[in-house]
Amino acid sequence: MPRLSAQIASTLEVEILSGSLPSGSRLPSEEKLSERFAASRTVIREAIQQLRGRGLLISRKGSGTFIADPSLENLGTAFEAYSVLADTPDFLELIDFRILIESECARLAAPHAGERHLQRMRQAIDRMEQARGNQALFSRADIAFHVAIADASRNKLYAAMLGALEKTCIDFAQTNRAESDWYGEVIEQHRGILAAIETGRPDQAADAMRRHLLSSRRHFVDLTTEPKASTPG
Repeated sequence: MPRLSAQIASTLEVEILSGSLPSGSRLPSEEKLSERFAASRTVIREAIQQLRGRGLLISRKGSGTFIADPSLENLGTAFEAYSVLADTPDFLELIDFRILIESECARLAAPHAGERHLQRMRQAIDRMEQARGNQALFSRADIAFHVAIADASRNKLYAAMLGALEKTCIDFAQTNRAESDWYGEVIEQHRGILAAIETGRPDQAADAMRRHLLSSRRHFVDLTTEPKASTPG
């Protein structure tokens, strides 16, 4: 049976989404919610924290807790909370999602990227070059390149979603590394994506991104799949 805090959070979520608790309005006090649900303030705080993590509530210092206004920022906050708080990150689900979203980001970036976006991509690749041998720095530069492409797509929803997943993507990038010299291969794949975007070739940019992420997926599967025991002959 769900914990009481989860039940309370679910009830309040329905009221928020239905408009019974309209956006911008102040959430009833902990005392009033405790009386309403016959629950301790500790339980009420847990429920509020869950709703805050879903992007449905925002806290304003000195003012209280309010129903969040619909915005991409709140969507990103909720998405980030889900990705960070999930018990076990499913990196295969993450990479499959990224293949779908980022291929289209690259396609859109080809005609829409400005010099500012292109400069961010070039700088990210330069940082990757400088970080050869340093897995943590390399992974951060790697994901910065991908976030720059999402921004260059000029699709705010794509950018918000990928930005919210940035930490989880970095965790995946660091997990998806072997001891071999893979730095050069990854950098060249990024250079291919950048070249297609710089020259305004949408289909080639999408294809280069898709092949890069599929390669990353295959590599992760190879790293995490235990070798089958040999059959006695």
